[in-house]
Amino acid sequence: MINHFQSANWPDAIGANLLAKGIKEPTAIQAAVIPAALAGGNIVARSQTGTGKTLAYLMPLLAKIDVSKQATQAVIVAPSQELAMQIVQVLKETTDHTTITSMPFIGGANIKRQIEKLKKGKPHIVVGTPGRLLELVRLKKIKLAMVHTCVIDEVDRFVEDEQWAETEELGKRIGRDAQYLFVSATVPDKLEEKLALFAPAIKRIEAKGSLVPASVEHLCLWVEARNRVDVTRKLIAAENIEKGIVFVNHLQRLNETVEKLRFRKVKAVALSSESGKQEREKAIASFSANEAHILVATDVAARGLDLEGVTHIIQLEAPSDPDSYLHRAGRTGRMQRSGKVVTLFEQREHYKKEKYEKQLGIDIKAASLVRGRLVLTD
Repeated sequence: MINHFQSANWPDAIGANLLAKGIKEPTAIQAAVIPAALAGGNIVARSQTGTGKTLAYLMPLLAKIDVSKQATQAVIVAPSQELAMQIVQVLKETTDHTTITSMPFIGGANIKRQIEKLKKGKPHIVVGTPGRLLELVRLKKIKLAMVHTCVIDEVDRFVEDEQWAETEELGKRIGRDAQYLFVSATVPDKLEEKLALFAPAIKRIEAKGSLVPASVEHLCLWVEARNRVDVTRKLIAAENIEKGIVFVNHLQRLNETVEKLRFRKVKAVALSSESGKQEREKAIASFSANEAHILVATDVAARGLDLEGVTHIIQLEAPSDPDSYLHRAGRTGRMQRSGKVVTLFEQREHYKKEKYEKQLGIDIKAASLVRGRLVLTD
């Protein structure tokens, strides 16, 4: 067993699975959260993106699964289909060669097929989006009586949008006797007050270090609005980007950007909340397989998605707030690998640059495209 997982409750296969993935030492957030969660109590854990928060909550959750009972014992709630499926993948890899079972339940998938799967057996762990999980609970297809652990991933996103009412109802149905683990890269003010309705006495754990990994370089290009896509195309060529994400703020900009990039022979695909489930899966699969070099996305892709090997983030439009910048930037530089975030600003947006630098503690250096190369101008 890996020495930093100090419980005898995990099946031996879990330690072997982690070792097979090269996981030998805990990250800071894992070292802080795992023993605290094993000791009991409700926790809000904050750590910069790409630091292993998923395993930080999965390990204590798995330690409490009683495989002799074929009943749902843990619920993991995610704000997006992509993040839910990503969690399921990590869960299955971690529990390979054990008798611990898990199932995904996401909106957009066929609910009749999900119900049929539940008839064949009750998984120990269910992972899903709040709307679909709550729907199956109301239909009495997922039973919560034996649930001892509830995880809410990217909790800051939930409390800020329309999914909060469903998430809150799930929490109330699970009850105050369960252990709640909340994780995110940011923790909004008064978060604990909102969670207190179903999760009292919450302990906050914050990993040491800055919000943004030191291995990520932050650059800016000053542009005119009409030139954003063309500058993006030139930047992709100058940096010879083979795996990058281009973020836009609005859906109408997304399709326009993809079409213009493709016209200039850039292998680009689109990802947005408006895409159907199959379209989104196809786009991510194409990008992951290096069939497409550029993923053009709205902020649906900025949270939670762990896309291997992303070297560049291009913000075709400056995000609305520092938290959005943080989550976008977190798609590169994961687990301390190097990465670049390049933001395209108009001259009137100096205040945004200053706000990001002040609130995130980063230095965004000015750069220019000169003779097909990206060079610093500071």
